[in-house]
Amino acid sequence: MVSIPPGSSLGRYRIVAQLGRGGMATVFRAHDPNLDRFVAIKVLPSYYTEDPTFVDRFAQEAQTIAKLKHANILQIFDFGEDKGFTYIVSELVAGGTLQDKLGPEPLPTQQVIALMRPLADALDYAHSQGIIHRDIKPANVLIDESDNPILADFGLARMLAASIRYTQTSQALGTPEYMSPEQAMGADADHRSDLYAFGVMLYQMLVGQTPFRADTPAATLMAHVHKPLPLPTLLN
Repeated sequence: MVSIPPGSSLGRYRIVAQLGRGGMATVFRAHDPNLDRFVAIKVLPSYYTEDPTFVDRFAQEAQTIAKLKHANILQIFDFGEDKGFTYIVSELVAGGTLQDKLGPEPLPTQQVIALMRPLADALDYAHSQGIIHRDIKPANVLIDESDNPILADFGLARMLAASIRYTQTSQALGTPEYMSPEQAMGADADHRSDLYAFGVMLYQMLVGQTPFRADTPAATLMAHVHKPLPLPTLLN
């Protein structure tokens, strides 16, 4: 976990507060003095820079993601490397995540439609640009103050996959409850993998739980591969 005290600088940005931690990155609220606005900075641990090829690959991926222009995709403003940290600067979305809205009870159908329709459009747009998300899940859907869903963390899984350090730790690229069978088997993800995860997320919103849950991540992954989908009508 990255620890940066408030008041410290990262590049030209002044850290204001830590907002949370997601996956391998830590998110901070920061101030951009050049444009006098608050932004979000997602910071990766310093050990990633121990891989001499990582920073270059990180920059290439960040440049690609920054070209996405869609109202329901988190806008990337900047990226960089400073003090041994690599970071991505994006718009600041203050309404929490879709994960915060989920519980054991299903969401109202109209609310599900209102959230998922623009996300489906955003995902379709990204795929039309040749960009795969690879880690669709409720925690990567931000909700703004007007209840609009914003899909975040495009390309982050791919950036981490570029790190020798990351792959040597044998950590799964993705989240077991939302990973497609081909990802569970170690195959490359494509747009269909994103659609599978999107479907799992839709199932969870309408039913109140993900279709496959097990005691270990490995067992959950194998359930995606070998078990039939539990019919949502049996649960809701």
